[in-house]
Amino acid sequence: MDPLNPSVRPQAPVIGFQRWDKLLFLHWPVPADLLRPLIPPRLELDTYQGRTYVSVTPFTVRRARLRGVPPLPGLSEFHEINVRTYVRFGGADAAVWFFSLDGASAVAAAMARVSLRLPYCYARIARGFDGSRQTYDAARLLPDARAAFSGSWTSEAAAAPAQPGTLAHFLAERYVLFSRAFGDKLFRLQVHHEPWPLQTAHDVKVTQTLASADGLPQFEGEPFAQYSEGVDVEFFPPTVV
Repeated sequence: MDPLNPSVRPQAPVIGFQRWDKLLFLHWPVPADLLRPLIPPRLELDTYQGRTYVSVTPFTVRRARLRGVPPLPGLSEFHEINVRTYVRFGGADAAVWFFSLDGASAVAAAMARVSLRLPYCYARIARGFDGSRQTYDAARLLPDARAAFSGSWTSEAAAAPAQPGTLAHFLAERYVLFSRAFGDKLFRLQVHHEPWPLQTAHDVKVTQTLASADGLPQFEGEPFAQYSEGVDVEFFPPTVV
């Protein structure tokens, strides 16, 4: 990854495609000492002005497929909600670490758990639209049923990419993820997409038990909230580090 411009497309073969559609970013500051035990020792917590953040991101996966394979029923389109924080590896690789990923496709969730050992869960998820207001409701079914999310919001401002150096850029412009591989080894997966076209989310109403189910402290205060109509994403081969 180019450390100055991470949106530069890698010189590597593409293995898959998705659209991350109609995504809400909800960000809360969380004390680093409460996150550190939940992150593998080889990863460093990434900070913005000395603060660490946890984000909840409800969205819809569309047109998911492997290269050379047509979209498959039950795998190509489904709602998803993620809980993540921000990490670095070896002082580089501005990346994300997922505490959980809830998907409304049981098959897609199982495949991701097996292939990249991502902490996917199967959930019942519904989203709706009432004029400019969007709603999103999720209830985790497997491997347990302790987590739920309900949110609604509006977004009307013009969309634009986040400016480098801002909190919005720090939180949104991430093109690498890590997950546990085996022993102390990690999977590293890189994606490519255009910079997120972001809008301010207004009148955000959220209730959730994802944090406690994932072993996180309860979030405090109102989230920093932004919305995007979405991006088209390319996936590149994972590596073990």
